[in-house]
Amino acid sequence: MKKTSRYLIICFICLSCKKEEIIVVNPATTTTIQLKIDQVINDSTIVLRWSEFSGTDFQKYRLVRNATYFKNGQFGSFAEAIDSSSNVNHVSFTENNMPLARDIYYDLYISKDTTQFNRGFQTVARVFYQRPNSLIYGIPVDVLINKQQKRLYVSEQNKITLIDYISGRQITSKEFPVSIGFCSLGDFNGSNELYVPVNDGWLQILDAATLQLKDRIYVAGYDIGSVAAVGEKLYIASSDMTQGIYSNCIKVYDRATKNLLGRTGYWDRTRLVPLEGTAFEMIDLTLHLIPIDLSYFQFSPEGIPLSKKQDSYHGDFAMDANIVRSFPDGSKFITSSSGTIFNKSLVFDRYVKQYGSYSDFAFNSDGSIIYAAIGSQKKIDVITYPSMTTISSYPTTLYPYKIFRDGNTLVCVNKTYINQQMTYLLIEKINL
Repeated sequence: MKKTSRYLIICFICLSCKKEEIIVVNPATTTTIQLKIDQVINDSTIVLRWSEFSGTDFQKYRLVRNATYFKNGQFGSFAEAIDSSSNVNHVSFTENNMPLARDIYYDLYISKDTTQFNRGFQTVARVFYQRPNSLIYGIPVDVLINKQQKRLYVSEQNKITLIDYISGRQITSKEFPVSIGFCSLGDFNGSNELYVPVNDGWLQILDAATLQLKDRIYVAGYDIGSVAAVGEKLYIASSDMTQGIYSNCIKVYDRATKNLLGRTGYWDRTRLVPLEGTAFEMIDLTLHLIPIDLSYFQFSPEGIPLSKKQDSYHGDFAMDANIVRSFPDGSKFITSSSGTIFNKSLVFDRYVKQYGSYSDFAFNSDGSIIYAAIGSQKKIDVITYPSMTTISSYPTTLYPYKIFRDGNTLVCVNKTYINQQMTYLLIEKINL
């Protein structure tokens, strides 16, 4: 009697278990499915192909795309089912709706349950595709703008990336064998050029449209802080100390002949910033000296040094060589996350906000409006000068890193992360 009861209980348990779908992969009858990129038609269209499932009780394939990109006003990671089929012979899919993402993963699922996504599904294969010329992911150092060509140049430690800021797409990029300094754009013989100081003693001259090498100048020294291109003359902040320790490291070259025209300076490897609207005037800030030292230089149209002076404060006011912009008329400039304003005589004027967290600045045409990007928030303040009154602000979708005014548009280069060095960069345009 006891044996009969135990038998009935076991039968009842077995019958109850039949109500739930269970996937059983039988190694003897199931071959490993291979998923691959069968063809790359263009950067955003690929053909995925996989081997046919040969197990038992097949019901459905499901192909899922996983990527990080901007969607519906949000930047994040998204998993989307992009293809499914109950036909076991359906073994390919053409992806022609690819998002603007850098790293894309495709996962193939096999299921016996057609009622719910991820219920009764088993991941069987994955393939990775890195979409070229999509999003920048790196550690940015600086950004230059060419408003006529609608181009941005993002520099990293040893890389330059060219971006069309109308579409937000990468055009091309170029890597260098060693680190680079602050670059400059200029015009020569009717064409745009990008000047890249490379920390092997050479200044590389690139075609600004293609980033192809056109020419180069040997500057000497072991490091170059920056270059400024003004009036077909190249002002290079070198580390060549053959004419005095630290002094006379700014070397001026003629772009056409590549001849050295003159030398000046107080320190080596500085950040040179031309003062807009002036006749060959510029300032520089030290990159390797604490506290930061500030200097002013004037040159002749022929590139000959005429005068120079240092600030009298030597660290009394906040400065940052990574955050510095000239006012439109060149009479003043602004620097640091506090928005420290000096006139070109190197006299302190005022702070925008002494303990601010600004990442960059732009101006209206006469400098009476300062657009101040708040790098720790998703916001750009509109501030009147000289009253320093915040009259409005513009929200940004991400954290603003560098901003430029192009006509009635603010071109924003935004970061996705603020608490880590590696970040995505996305372009946003704000109508003023």
